[in-house]
Amino acid sequence: MHYSLRSKFALLIFLVSLASFLFIAVWGAGVFYSETRNTMINSLYRDANYLAASYRVNSGIISQGSLESMAYSTGASIWIIDMDGSLEANSGTDTVPSRVPDFSAADGTYGYYMVGDFFGNFDETMISVYAPLNRDLETYGYVILHYPDRLLRIETDNRLRTAYIAAACLMIGLIIFAILLELTVVRPIRQVRLSLQQYVNGNLSYPNPVKNRDEIGDLASAAEEIARQLNSAGDDQHRFLANISHDFRSPLTSIRGYIAAMQDGTIPVEMQSRYFDIVMNETDRLTKLANGLLDITQVERGFILDRSDFDVNDLIRDVLPTFEGDVAEKEIEFNLTFEDEHCEVNADRARIEQVLYNLIDNAIKFSGPRSSIDISTTLHGDRVHVSVRDHGIGISKENLPKIWDRFYKTDASRGRDKKGTGLGLSIVREIIQAHRENIDVISTPDIGTEFIFTLQSV
Repeated sequence: MHYSLRSKFALLIFLVSLASFLFIAVWGAGVFYSETRNTMINSLYRDANYLAASYRVNSGIISQGSLESMAYSTGASIWIIDMDGSLEANSGTDTVPSRVPDFSAADGTYGYYMVGDFFGNFDETMISVYAPLNRDLETYGYVILHYPDRLLRIETDNRLRTAYIAAACLMIGLIIFAILLELTVVRPIRQVRLSLQQYVNGNLSYPNPVKNRDEIGDLASAAEEIARQLNSAGDDQHRFLANISHDFRSPLTSIRGYIAAMQDGTIPVEMQSRYFDIVMNETDRLTKLANGLLDITQVERGFILDRSDFDVNDLIRDVLPTFEGDVAEKEIEFNLTFEDEHCEVNADRARIEQVLYNLIDNAIKFSGPRSSIDISTTLHGDRVHVSVRDHGIGISKENLPKIWDRFYKTDASRGRDKKGTGLGLSIVREIIQAHRENIDVISTPDIGTEFIFTLQSV
């Protein structure tokens, strides 16, 4: 059975309140009475010893004024009896017997007090505390202070009443605490739970209603951010599927069309060599798209680098010829600036070749006709800085942080980014970060873009 936090808190408050009242009613009454009685007995015993000391000092005399004063301050009846039980004096507050023949100090509890009607001399239960009257090492009698047990019961009831009031205040405090807890903790948790249920059910755009600036608010914000990222990832994947479908369909359509035309004779035999070249270019496009998808799976698993020492300048020179067709078509010129003829680095040569290919391909894609692309290497300390700079359309400030996102493609309506999957720069950054190096980008719209990454020099 499922119990809500609200019901658990209500049950907890009920059990605590019930336990408090039962504790006071069952155990508290006895404890309060015992404590009150023991306190009164100890107080009366001190007073009895005070009168006994006065008896010794005053040569066996206790003044009536002392007895009445003591009786007034303690609320007790005070008797002085001799060894035969005859009453020698009293505080004058009650009717007293002339003699208590059955009195024996040895009959009292611990030898200094009794509880009862004091040998039938009272109509109610009394606490009778006594102390011996000694003079010249001889006991002449006892001073006895009688206090009504009824008054102790009244005082105990007052203390119980105070305890009940305290328990009631505790219960009210718990209820107020529960209400505050409901408003500040339980309700926000319930709202976070509702949000999570919405996210689990696929409603990733459900707004976060919790705005608390505490741990619950942080939890709600984190859940909303996860949902936003999942939603964004879903949108990215939809765009990716649309892009990849289009990018695969175009070359496949071209290949099928040209082959069919050659089969049915629409394209004469003497012209087939030219169209075979077109078909080969289209298959190269398909290969690049497939390799990009394979790279993404490697990114998910993490790159395993095969490091070696090589000349990055030679690698750049080896990569450039692969772009001869695109460069010739757009009449783009490469400008190479190397600080030294040879520049040795330690890295995964195949992966750095992939980085250079993607950056140069990106630069060509966004460069206009008859422009240039600048590639340079410079040594700074133990790092080689490799720069690829174009003079193309650039990237807007708001789009610059997004270029590293998977599947992201800049505005295709500008007509220069209609090919590709939007994976290239994401893979580039993953490769550089796997080398524990850095890559930065500087771009100004209509001026150009520069990518700079570092490698460990040898």
